[in-house]
Amino acid sequence: MLDRGLVIPWDKRDFKRLFPALSDELEQPSTSLEDSSVEMEGEPLRGFMPGPEDYLMRCATEEEAIQVIEFLKKRGEITEEESERLKRQVYEKGVRSFGPLREEGYYLRAYHRKRHHGVSSDRDGVSP
Repeated sequence: MLDRGLVIPWDKRDFKRLFPALSDELEQPSTSLEDSSVEMEGEPLRGFMPGPEDYLMRCATEEEAIQVIEFLKKRGEITEEESERLKRQVYEKGVRSFGPLREEGYYLRAYHRKRHHGVSSDRDGVSP
């Protein structure tokens, strides 16, 4: 069994000879936040986490929306208060009050548009 606390000493020249690309990468100065934000501009959905409204825009009916809200509450992703607020909005204004229906493939299309055309919103005016 391998002892994970064991440190093996390496000669820098041997390491460079055995792992030239890794060695070069380790010798590079660390990336600043500015550099990483420039890199992320090429990946328009990187770091995007859908919120409750994003899930609700995938629902075709009010019944589906209520089931999604209950599921999110059960998983602890939304609070009881937020659950009640979202349900009230579904009952009073309808499921489309969260935005237009996002059908299958929506995020792939949005990603493609943003990545290749620099468009920041879809045809419905809603960003991902």
